[in-house]
Amino acid sequence: MSDTKKALQEKTEKLAKGLYLMSRDCKRALSVHETVDLIEELRVVTADLQAEVEKL
Repeated sequence: MSDTKKALQEKTEKLAKGLYLMSRDCKRALSVHETVDLIEELRVVTADLQAEVEKL
């Protein structure tokens, strides 16, 4: 697998996990603090993904 494809896959997996943690499917609710931290982390991942896509 190419490095770019692997990096994109890892970032999309982080997004999927983060969205799962905030979803109704997750058995444990996040605190407000945890949710805010997770949103900030996912924003960084999204920005990285956008930058990677721009390179393609």
